[in-house]
Amino acid sequence: MGADGPGVAMEWHGLVVTALLLLPALAAGALRLRRQASRQTPRLTAAEKTYRAFFDHTVLGVFRTTPDGRYVDANPALARIYGYVDPAALMEGLTDIAGQLYTDAGRREAFSDLLAADDVVTDFVSEIRRRDGSTIWISETARAVRDWTGRLVFYEGTVEDVTAKIDAERALRRALEKAEEANRAKSAFLAAMSHELKTPLNGVLGFSEVIKEEMLGPIGLAAYREYAEHIHKSGRRLLEVIENVLDITRLQAGTLPLNRQALVVEPLVAAAVAEAEAAARHRVALDLAPDLPLIDADAGRLRQVLHHLLSNAMKFTPDGGAVSVRLEPEAAGLWIVVADSGIGMAPDQIAVALEPFRQIDGSLARRFEGAGLGLALTKALVDLHNGRLAIESEEGVGTTVRVWLPATAGAAAPTVVAA
Repeated sequence: MGADGPGVAMEWHGLVVTALLLLPALAAGALRLRRQASRQTPRLTAAEKTYRAFFDHTVLGVFRTTPDGRYVDANPALARIYGYVDPAALMEGLTDIAGQLYTDAGRREAFSDLLAADDVVTDFVSEIRRRDGSTIWISETARAVRDWTGRLVFYEGTVEDVTAKIDAERALRRALEKAEEANRAKSAFLAAMSHELKTPLNGVLGFSEVIKEEMLGPIGLAAYREYAEHIHKSGRRLLEVIENVLDITRLQAGTLPLNRQALVVEPLVAAAVAEAEAAARHRVALDLAPDLPLIDADAGRLRQVLHHLLSNAMKFTPDGGAVSVRLEPEAAGLWIVVADSGIGMAPDQIAVALEPFRQIDGSLARRFEGAGLGLALTKALVDLHNGRLAIESEEGVGTTVRVWLPATAGAAAPTVVAA
């Protein structure tokens, strides 16, 4: 050996000894790793089995495709949805998704564009061709899968057959269209019939007035004059019903005109109260507050509102009851409050009373005349004025109807409507 020989030999000897001493520890570590791996392997296998069971048995179609439109993987549900016997047949038969699957080839491009922009697409609905040539509607939810460099690798997601939903939506739309068409036909029929009825009715009203007023000379028998008065009164009542029907049809069609202007409301209210008292057995307590604002309203339509409210109050209040009208000014408008101590309504009956052609119950239809249009028409007219209508009622106690109408915003001279 050379001069360095013994030193080198000693170093190598030390390394060997160290290695020998470490071997048991290394062996034990390796054994532990093998044991851990052996314990983990069953768990990994169970997880894979669980995932595979979900993949194979879920009712949703599950897919993985390349960006250029070829299937990499598919589950049995997707094969069934598309009309194939199994996933292998699907992947073999569908090699160009854009051209073979979608009835509109542009849908695949739209699908890819959404994924390129957001990496996710949800509820993407398309019409597709099944293997037998029939068509169905599907909804796809998918994500873009990229590698660590950001390169697009494939798409994966789920497919649901939504044909039944689409058919139900189409049937509902058709039903709504038919209902709207029937409603338009009904409105047109009512308008036409109302005009047809008004023509002969005007003749009845005109000639009955000539007779009852004895314009061409005395009748001779007082009973004839009384009959003529009944004919005229009944004709006026029928004309009112016809006018209400016409207004309801115009409101439903959105063709009822409004001539809004700044109105002094007191004369209109006073005239409506006087008319109601002349036609009924009740006196009306009238409370007109000072400094009332001008109302932005159509005078003719406001008369209708007041007429219907007072007519209902009079009609449903028995002898000895009370009917009142008061006006309550507000910064932005005016409340018209009509209250009575009549038969009243239960809370759940108020909504029924506001529907056109509805009576609260059959007994009321027999006891009190009316077509069930007054409150419905009143609410519609108030809404048309951007106003509000509120009803408080209790059976056996009475009803209070509050109508709010906006004050005029302009500085135009007020219109005073003659009574």
